[in-house]
Amino acid sequence: MFLGELQQPVNRLKGIGPNHHKSLSAMGILTVGQLMAHFPMRYEDHQTRRSILEAAGVDAVNTVMTVVGRDSFYWKGKQTLKLFVEDGTAKGTLLCYHRNFLGNKYPDGAQIFLHGHFQYKFGEWSCADFEFEPVSASPEVFGKILPVYPLGGSLNQNVLRKAAAQALREYTPGIRDELPPSIIEKYGFHDKLTALKAIHLPSSPSDYLAARRLFIYEELFHLQTAVGRNALKERNILRQKTGETRRDMELELRKRLPFKLTADQNKVLDDICADLETGRPMNRLIQGDVGSGKTLVAFIAALNVIRTGRQAALMAPTELLARQHAESAARLLEPLGLKIAYLSGNTKGEGRRHLLDQLKTGNIDFVIGTHALFSADVEYLDLGLAVIDEQHRFGVAQRQALAEKGSCVDLLYMTATPIPRTLAMTAFGDLDVSSIKTMPAGRKPIETHLAREGNEQKVYDFVRRELDAGRQAYFVYPLIEQSEKSNLKDAENMYAHLQKVFPERNLALIHSRISDDEKQERMEGFSSGSVDILVATSVVEVGVDVPNATVMVIEHAERFGLSALHQLRGRVGRSDLQSYAFLIYSNKLTDEGKQRLKVMMENTDGFVIAEEDLKLRGPGEIAGVRQSGYMKFRIADMIRDSEVLMEARADVLDLLEKDPALTSPENEVLRELWEKAPPFSETLVRSG
Repeated sequence: MFLGELQQPVNRLKGIGPNHHKSLSAMGILTVGQLMAHFPMRYEDHQTRRSILEAAGVDAVNTVMTVVGRDSFYWKGKQTLKLFVEDGTAKGTLLCYHRNFLGNKYPDGAQIFLHGHFQYKFGEWSCADFEFEPVSASPEVFGKILPVYPLGGSLNQNVLRKAAAQALREYTPGIRDELPPSIIEKYGFHDKLTALKAIHLPSSPSDYLAARRLFIYEELFHLQTAVGRNALKERNILRQKTGETRRDMELELRKRLPFKLTADQNKVLDDICADLETGRPMNRLIQGDVGSGKTLVAFIAALNVIRTGRQAALMAPTELLARQHAESAARLLEPLGLKIAYLSGNTKGEGRRHLLDQLKTGNIDFVIGTHALFSADVEYLDLGLAVIDEQHRFGVAQRQALAEKGSCVDLLYMTATPIPRTLAMTAFGDLDVSSIKTMPAGRKPIETHLAREGNEQKVYDFVRRELDAGRQAYFVYPLIEQSEKSNLKDAENMYAHLQKVFPERNLALIHSRISDDEKQERMEGFSSGSVDILVATSVVEVGVDVPNATVMVIEHAERFGLSALHQLRGRVGRSDLQSYAFLIYSNKLTDEGKQRLKVMMENTDGFVIAEEDLKLRGPGEIAGVRQSGYMKFRIADMIRDSEVLMEARADVLDLLEKDPALTSPENEVLRELWEKAPPFSETLVRSG
């Protein structure tokens, strides 16, 4: 029986009453098998003997103590017990908060096993956080390595330790390995039952270290198997016809451009054209920093697909960005004879009916829009290419829905939030990744400055100097309007405030509650230069391209994620003008907020920032998959265990290349595992 087949309700175990059962359920632990896969996050060493002096205030004291006296002190108006103890090397004081009963339980001369952290304060070694038990022939805790589990609700460590021990005794005998024998032999792994006992009831640190090694590898191996099997399905889809791409119109467009493409842009276009000439649908991600020219590459890719007689679609996450893309595409591609259209949820009535008819009959070559592109009533004559911009903002289901609007549609993703290598190979499987790292000639690095809340006047003075020089500025806030639950600054009130700070300047306000027509009008004012300052929420995070804007001011910067901060900073620095970003932070800064600002100050490379973002946020949000359970590892960590991930990936690729259907006797265990208790679903959601 596999671990995932242990479907007995967890409340069959002793000590798991209604309250604990509810707490376990909230943590996703419903079965005995899931409890066995709820691994300890660390261990307490009650085994290694350490006296007070040996621990020296750094390690936990773990030894036999003798009670040698007692006293009391007042704490919060109540008399609180102090016990004086000694261990043969030094004397110590136990501060017994809420435990005055120990005075009667342990008289002078009593001996106890004690585990706790002593600190040297006020001329004595004292300890307030301690565990103890009487010295006896068979101690319950002393001399053991104790697992420390993640908790929730009413649970405590003692409840989980006892439940895990009972489950090991009664339900796991006969549990099967979940890796092929060759893999187990290659790495010298324990069998599954031995590993389960070692991780929940270790007799030494080497026990649980070996078990953790197995379970980390096993989890990553199964994830890569799910990814690999999905990739094999994709590879089995063949086009009805293949042929060379026709790049004559691309050459014509290049002649019209006032600049030359960068080396990276040329390389990515060659990669795309090579994909289009194969017998299988393209599945490629273009990742590049803000302003690196990804959109132009996508337009040229669409041009080459349209040249073969098929249609192209580009989906953007916001109407503002989709409309800007449509305007840019019309400016660049319509002179070449292409028919461009814009479609959003606000395209209604006769205009929508006419557009859909033109799309269905093939009279529209390239349609650009929002999620409306995959609405049920939208039909294409022959959709050949789907481009998804800022792909992490769309769920897997949305991306797939657009791809299913045609036959063997080529998929091209774009993101200015670079996907870390470990995540790219894990979340997307057979996705080919191209990077644009070189920026257009003449761009200067953006200077980033920190300012504490209360020092805004210095920032305002700097902004005024830039405005006097003919430049423009952004001011971004985390909220649209004032909230009773928060004292954060909001865009609406700060818009009114900034009008008083800069009375001689034209300001405009943009946020998600403003109508699209007004949004567009105000953006056009900022783009044309008639608006000097744009006050906004993070709605301007993507797609806004105003080369004359040189200052980005982000207030309460610690409240934005790393990805958002990087994207917002990328709204400036889009010309040869020197640009600046000011991150204004609150006086009440959390540790995570400090970490974010530190990363932004030290890095301008979006790829480095993406790695840090992965550490802080986890993979699900970055990959654009928000299903419950998505890539929530039980024990593995993609950053910490990246080398193990690479090993597991190599092993899986080798295995699937030799035996894609898992039919060999060597892989029988895997075939049965994926039939009876699949570790991950097809969408990489953790099963069981």
